[in-house]
Amino acid sequence: MNMLIKRILCIVAVFSLLLPGAVCPAAERADSSLSIWVASDIHYRPPRLLGPIAEQDGLPGDPLYAHVNTKGMLTYEADAIIGEFLSRFEKSDAKYLLIPGDLSEDGYWEEHLAMAQTLRDFQNRTGKKIFVVPGNHDIRTSASKNRLNLSDFLTVYADIGYDEALAGHDGSASYTADLDDNYRLLAIDACIYREDGSRITPDLLAWIEQQASRAALDGKKLIGMVHHSVLDHLGVQEIAGNMLSIEDSRSLAERFADRGIQVVLTGHVHANDISSAVSQKGNRIYDIETSSLITYPNAYRQIDFSAGGIEVKTDIIDAINISLLPVGFNPAQLALLGTDFPSYSYGYFKAAFRSYANEIPFATGKLAGWLNIERNTEEYRALEAVTQILGEALCLPLYDTKNTAETDSVEEIAALAGIGIEQSEYESFLEIAAVIFAGHYAGDENLSYDSKEVRLAGQCLNAALVYSLTNIPLSGANALFEKMGLPGFGFQVDDRIYTAAAKRVYMKSAAKTIFNEILKPLVTTLTTDAYAPADRNATLEPYGTAGDLQGPAVILPDILLAWNLIGRLFAVVLSALKALTVF
Repeated sequence: MNMLIKRILCIVAVFSLLLPGAVCPAAERADSSLSIWVASDIHYRPPRLLGPIAEQDGLPGDPLYAHVNTKGMLTYEADAIIGEFLSRFEKSDAKYLLIPGDLSEDGYWEEHLAMAQTLRDFQNRTGKKIFVVPGNHDIRTSASKNRLNLSDFLTVYADIGYDEALAGHDGSASYTADLDDNYRLLAIDACIYREDGSRITPDLLAWIEQQASRAALDGKKLIGMVHHSVLDHLGVQEIAGNMLSIEDSRSLAERFADRGIQVVLTGHVHANDISSAVSQKGNRIYDIETSSLITYPNAYRQIDFSAGGIEVKTDIIDAINISLLPVGFNPAQLALLGTDFPSYSYGYFKAAFRSYANEIPFATGKLAGWLNIERNTEEYRALEAVTQILGEALCLPLYDTKNTAETDSVEEIAALAGIGIEQSEYESFLEIAAVIFAGHYAGDENLSYDSKEVRLAGQCLNAALVYSLTNIPLSGANALFEKMGLPGFGFQVDDRIYTAAAKRVYMKSAAKTIFNEILKPLVTTLTTDAYAPADRNATLEPYGTAGDLQGPAVILPDILLAWNLIGRLFAVVLSALKALTVF
């Protein structure tokens, strides 16, 4: 009996030793959770680099927004916004803050040193941890000695994320770091230094896949972070090439999804958006894009990972401490900043579009790049003329002031083209554009194509396009149409034998096709959420599962994308041919 009892006690002892090892991982999985905050595109410039606010002339004479910049970034207000955000993060239960790039406005030493010091002081005071990765504004590597190169960036932010690195990539600022016991951060630097584009080199891709394999062996769930998009957020995003998304992003997203990278945190586009895709093997990937902290709507993310799912919540900075503002703000500004910061920020955003009026005529170079039009060609000169006239037309007041002899409103230009502009409370096309972009930046866009704003935008764009095309030589317009891939346009009729009335009809047809096939998709993608799930607040399935998703996803397989593009090209051909039937 004694021997039996001893054996039983031995068995119990063995099980008691084994039991913690057997049950703790299960308990850990059941209780495992991770809470992180995400803020992006801070574009910081210290006040001493900005110059006196009273000397800024973005909108001369405006009582609130004379200091506005064309990007709509609240640069002078940044310290107060950052201070409020960090105060909120400090009071939260989250341990980690992730910043996916563009910490500085232009990569200058003073910008980075000031930003890094703010983040370092916060870490030292609170014990919370911040992880960063560079964006296209951070490592300019230009001839200027005042800007950081890669090694400088790694030095300045050595104790802000990089001191936690498990592995780093030689040749970029990419690294991995553990976030609690179950999740690992994969911070990817895919920037092309001195340019605004993004590319993952074969060497960096091999390193990423090596880190994915290591994470799998370590039982870690990977959370990606990179500045540019991995998945499209706009329905026409592919036309921008690697300026918005990482080059070859669909192929990369497929590989990421199959390597277990289910969530990637991005910034760059200054909008709140969440896109999803499923690989051919059935693996889901989400791209959670966060808008600029210092640009309307001044949003940031709170993301909770757990065995039950991934909760994404979006909040905005709705109040600031005006004592953190630099000197120079006038009483009217301080009153609105102190009582209704969201209204101030929204007004600043709309003012930025008004200030952008003078920039539109000089957009030829960027448009030519998108359309693959070379300089010193007939089509480039035509595009330059169209852009100049179009920009000037869209900057005019929306409605005519009676008893003026000259054509000085969009309404009058529309009348010349035989197009009506409906009445509204808006004063300019740029004001309408600001409303549309503000909705896109906020996320969960819900302006229908039949909404007043979209109708007015269409009427204005169509009228200004007809007006600008009518005022350039027909030969140049035809060369431009051909370069844009609009078949059927290109009769090469001489201007001397083409009547003004006939030319207007011809250009009205051309403008209709350009609008329907190029501008309409662009407007539509800004006014409606192109891809599921919701942009601001969403519940995603936990890692390792693929729950049902209501709504469209990004197409990943190249063959499906090819068929999609062929279909769209065929639609362009049909529309162009239909437009020609008016003759």
